[in-house]
Amino acid sequence: MPVERILLIIEDDEAFARTLVRSFERRGYLVLLAGNLDEAAGVVARQTPGYAVVDLKLKGNSSGLACVQMLHKHDPDMLIVVLTGFASINTAVEAIKLGACQ
Repeated sequence: MPVERILLIIEDDEAFARTLVRSFERRGYLVLLAGNLDEAAGVVARQTPGYAVVDLKLKGNSSGLACVQMLHKHDPDMLIVVLTGFASINTAVEAIKLGACQ
């Protein structure tokens, strides 16, 4: 499968993650799922997704911004979208600086 059709979702809410997975799979994406930074690092060590959807607020000591930074470092061309219900302008600016496109 070409890299551009592989999508990584980093989301710790299992119900919402399942909804996202189904939605993207219906659109023809191969979806990889991680619940935190460590899982995401393991996924990108084995696969090269062209896209990522990252939850800003993750449980425990994982940070969505840390995930964005790791993904951008791994592949500067990856298109990364950050999702959150707790956004601020400062957080949005920081996410863009770290490599998110939306």
